Amino acid sequence: MAASETADGPRGGGQAQAFYGLALAVLIGFVAYIGRGVIIPFVVAGFLCFLIYTLKETIKRGPLVGRFLPNWLCYLFAFAAIGSGFIVIVDIVRENAETLVEKAPLYETRLRDISQEALHFVEGLNILPADFLSGVEELRRTGLSMIRPILADIGSTLSALTANVVTVFLYTTFMLLERGRIFLKIDLLSEDTSQRRAVNEIIGDIGTMVREYITVKTVSNLVTATASYAIMRLIGVEFAGFFALLIFLFNFIPIVGAISAISAPVLLALVQPDGGGVQMSLLTLALLVGVEQTMSSGIEPRLIGKSLNLSPLVILVSLGVWGTLWGFAGALLAVPVTVTLMIILTQFPSTRPIAVLLSDSGQIAGIKHPR
Repeated sequence: MAASETADGPRGGGQAQAFYGLALAVLIGFVAYIGRGVIIPFVVAGFLCFLIYTLKETIKRGPLVGRFLPNWLCYLFAFAAIGSGFIVIVDIVRENAETLVEKAPLYETRLRDISQEALHFVEGLNILPADFLSGVEELRRTGLSMIRPILADIGSTLSALTANVVTVFLYTTFMLLERGRIFLKIDLLSEDTSQRRAVNEIIGDIGTMVREYITVKTVSNLVTATASYAIMRLIGVEFAGFFALLIFLFNFIPIVGAISAISAPVLLALVQPDGGGVQMSLLTLALLVGVEQTMSSGIEPRLIGKSLNLSPLVILVSLGVWGTLWGFAGALLAVPVTVTLMIILTQFPSTRPIAVLLSDSGQIAGIKHPR
């Protein structure tokens, strides 16, 4: 009996821990869904703080006068630069979104006509079975019926983000002001000097790694969007600025993000009234894919490093989870949030197995301050 109780004890404890962990995950998901109107701007402000701090450090280490500037002035310059970027984004959305929505029925009609003509051409070849062609026709109708809801969802999300600029601004400002006080409060949580120092150093290392990922990804997306904008303007694709903004944002969503971002201007190049067509669409596709692959497969992995990689399955699951909870904004923030979580999990022995499961190859960063 004692042996049975001893054997059942650890098993029962493990089941209890699994139950509590699942209950905690469900509770977090419920809170994230109910409070998304407050949490999303807060998370965006947190990532902006990482960018502002990184830019501030870059200015501080800059040549000539950078090292002589006080911290508050470097913060002011960095904040102004990020704020200017936000203003540019709002201006691009304001100028292009409404016009694009107004012209959407015209583009949709042309897309219907072109796809119908292509389907009739394939039917005339008599090389595919009728059942397969009927399936293609059903898929075509389904895809066309999704255009307006997708545009409406993207438009509403962008409008919500621009409408919350003031909220994000306030969150970002107070986060930067509270940054120094947070470490002071953490020092008060423990009386052990060595423990306090270890906790502060771990938090600093986690912040450095998260900041590195967000900064590299942002710069990479910015370069990709700028090159794509130049290509679309050169070819003559309409709404080049708006699509460049979508490429910048969607590239935060791996796998499906780049495909979705490139598909929009390629389809528009196919159906736009002035100069559009198959040749223009194929040229746009080839050049945009070339830029995307150069950055995502050639340059970006070398800058980010392998310690921050995620399993493709984990990426898809995180996109599904955060997309369900927060919609399009959740899809944009899914990977940064998951990467942040994995980085935090790598720094504690008890949670490192979870980080190994989240990683791509199982090779994760070492514990910076083992105890």
